[in-house]
Amino acid sequence: MKPSRHNVSEDRQTILRRHSRYSLPIPIDLIIEILLRLSLKSIARCRCVSKLLASIVVRPDFTDSFLASSLARPQVLFACRKQNKNDGSKTPRPVWMICNPSTGQSFTLPKMESRKRIWIRCFLGYDPIEKQHKVLAMTWGHTKAEDHQVLTLLGGTDKLAWRRIECSIPQYGSPGPHNICINGVLYFKAQANRSSNGQDIIVCFDVRSEKYNFVKVMKRVVHPAAALVNYNGKLASVISQSPSHYIFDTTRSFEMWVLQDSEKHEWSKHIYILPPLWKHISGGQNLYFVGVTGADEIVLCPKSLFREPFYVYYYNLKRGTIR
Repeated sequence: MKPSRHNVSEDRQTILRRHSRYSLPIPIDLIIEILLRLSLKSIARCRCVSKLLASIVVRPDFTDSFLASSLARPQVLFACRKQNKNDGSKTPRPVWMICNPSTGQSFTLPKMESRKRIWIRCFLGYDPIEKQHKVLAMTWGHTKAEDHQVLTLLGGTDKLAWRRIECSIPQYGSPGPHNICINGVLYFKAQANRSSNGQDIIVCFDVRSEKYNFVKVMKRVVHPAAALVNYNGKLASVISQSPSHYIFDTTRSFEMWVLQDSEKHEWSKHIYILPPLWKHISGGQNLYFVGVTGADEIVLCPKSLFREPFYVYYYNLKRGTIR
């Protein structure tokens, strides 16, 4: 059964007439304004309150407005790897799941059929035009990406199926954990050839067209300690200027490389200085970059998620302050 979709241009009064039997005295515009002030978890619960609220919260224009307003209330999501299931074979079988931490909903992805039983890497991307989430997966054998497949996340889980796609860009080296989707393009690190000193690149996968491209980069941009982040709608890579490339209490600065033109492979470099009291604030912890908030704050957290007490740090790029 296909999920129902509402036309973005649908008149709000049409919704009121459709549900006129409820005789709601509150104007529809006010209802939407109230809903936009709720948390995502509360929005999910509203789908079960009435058909009127359920029809509102699934409208594409409402979800876009809610996403825009949510940027002013940034949240940090921490993900931990769960032990793989063992089905009796010698090697534990990896199980891929899609989870919504706000609503608590989750489901398991279907098994990816591959000709080779080797390591599989998955990425989650979003197409803002078609309003679709897609999973990109590939096998990695002898340091090269092969057997590229895509799965489109539909309303139900009974019709999910992998589809093979073509990739004209050779990809070598492990993609690592750092990847990000910005404006419908999924980015991750790779190398263009097999040699140890091969050209470092960032692979660009267009979620809507399912086509590959790439951007040439300097080695520091794709260093294992560098984090790919969304900086004002542009791809950026953040890395410490310390010898270890992580943030310590003795670190004085870090750098950000921002992609200005993907066709010309042009990047701009920005250096940010940590405040003098940083060595007293960090408490001797080893930190790494995890993202950028909508308020232009770099988010840092300890390498170990199980350290107590656990602190998250925010560096304001405009003011140069830490909180």
